[in-house]
Amino acid sequence: MILKTIETTHKFCLISIITFCFFQPRIVLASTEPKISVLILKDKNIRIRADRTIPLIIKGQRFSNKNIRGITLTKKNQRTRLFFDKNKQKIYDLKNKEKFLVRSSDMRGIWVGQKRYAGKLKILIRENDILVINVIGIEKYLGSVVGSEMPAKWPLEALKAQAIASRTYALKQKGNSLYDIDSTNKNQVYMGLEARTNKTKKAVSSTRALVLIYKNKLINSLFHSSSAGMTENSQDVWKNKYPYLSSVKDFDKNNPKLRWNKKFSESQLKKIFPRIGGINEIEILNVTSTGRVKNVKIRGDFGTDQISGVDLRKRMNLKSTLIRFKFIEDNDTKFSNESSKLSSTNSLKNEPLTHIVRVGDTLIVIADQYDVSVDAIVALNNIKNSSLINIGQRLLVPRNSLNSSSEKTLVVSGYGSGHGVGMSQWGAKYMANKGEKAVEILKHFYKGVEIKPFKKYFL
Repeated sequence: MILKTIETTHKFCLISIITFCFFQPRIVLASTEPKISVLILKDKNIRIRADRTIPLIIKGQRFSNKNIRGITLTKKNQRTRLFFDKNKQKIYDLKNKEKFLVRSSDMRGIWVGQKRYAGKLKILIRENDILVINVIGIEKYLGSVVGSEMPAKWPLEALKAQAIASRTYALKQKGNSLYDIDSTNKNQVYMGLEARTNKTKKAVSSTRALVLIYKNKLINSLFHSSSAGMTENSQDVWKNKYPYLSSVKDFDKNNPKLRWNKKFSESQLKKIFPRIGGINEIEILNVTSTGRVKNVKIRGDFGTDQISGVDLRKRMNLKSTLIRFKFIEDNDTKFSNESSKLSSTNSLKNEPLTHIVRVGDTLIVIADQYDVSVDAIVALNNIKNSSLINIGQRLLVPRNSLNSSSEKTLVVSGYGSGHGVGMSQWGAKYMANKGEKAVEILKHFYKGVEIKPFKKYFL
C-alpha cells in the first residue's frame, strides 16, 4: 500500500513537472506579447455595436463598466454627441480630448461600421474628428493583416514571409503618441476579423514572434505589390538610405498589375494642377537606375513647375513612378451617330469659346492662348476700349481649326504597383510557388538581415 502511494505520488509529480514545462513558456509568451494600437477609423459619424447578444462594456471617466448593445457618436459644428441604443433620448455631450474604452468578451469581436475587430477599442474625441483605435495583441492583429495584404489562397510560404515582414514593420512603428500605426496603405492594410482565415492564422502562428533585424535592430521592412522586374533602392525614393533596402531582381512578370494606363483630360489636369493651369508639356528630368521617374518639369497655361516623381504619383493617384507620358488628341465624340454628327458639326465649329478673364490677362495674352487675332476677339465682344477688360469678365473667343476639332489627353503608361522598395508581394508568391521558403524569400528582398524572435532591445 505504501509502495503504491509512493508510486502514485511519483507519477503525479512527474505529470506536474511535464505540464509546467510544456505550458509555462506559452503562458509567459502570451503575457509578454506586445500590444499594438491601430487607428481603424477617423470620422465625424461613428457606429459601434455588439455582434449578437453578448453586451459591450464601456469604461471611462463618466462611464463606469456600463453594459451596452451599441453606441452612436456624431460630431457637428465642433460639438460631439453620444447616445446608447437602449436610450436614444439621453444624449451625452463629449468634450475635446475626452476618451473611453469599449471592450467585449465575445470572440466574434466588435462591429465598427461594417467591420469587426478583436481586442478593445479606444475612443478619442479630437477637435475635428473622432478617432477609433483598436488595441490588440500583435499576433492576433497579424492574422488579419496578412489576409488584408495578400490573398489568403496564396502559397503558405508567401503568407509566412508577409507575416514576418508585417510583424517587423508594425513593431518598428511603436511609440507614437495617439496610436502606433494606421490601418490603411499609409502603413499596412488591416481590415479586421473578416480578413482572418485559418491559413493566415497558420502563417502567423508558425512564425510567432519572428522579426527581421539588421545589426540587432528592427529593419524598416517596407513591401509593395509589384516592382515590374527590379525593386528600388530606398534612397532613390526617399532621402534615407538603408543597406538592406537595395535594388534586387523581382519575379513578378505574371501578374495583373504589371502594366497599366491612365488618361487625363485637359479639365482634369487643370483641377489637379490649378496653379499652373494644367499640363501642356511634361519633361522627365531624371530617373533612377531602374527607370522610375525622380523629377519632372511640367508646363501649363500659367507657368511651369518642377515636381518629384513621388509627389506626382500622389497628386495624380498613379500606381507607381515607373511611368512615361504621351499626349494624344481625342476627337470630338459627343454625338452618338453619323447623321447627328453631320447635322451638328458646322454649327458646333462656329460656336465661340468662353474665356473668364484672370489676373494678368490682356487681349494679346488671351488671343495668343487660343491662337486667334486680337481684332477677332474685339469684334466678337464689341469691345470699345481694348485696354479695359476686367478680372472675372466673360469673353467670347472665336474658334479656329485647331481649337475646334480635338483636345489633348495625357496618357500615363505605367508598370508595377507601389513604391517598389523592399519585398515584392507578387515576387514572393512566385518564389513560394517555386518551392522557396519564407526565410529565403525575405533574405532575397532584404539584404544582409537576420530573422530572430523579437526582443525589446531590437527597438
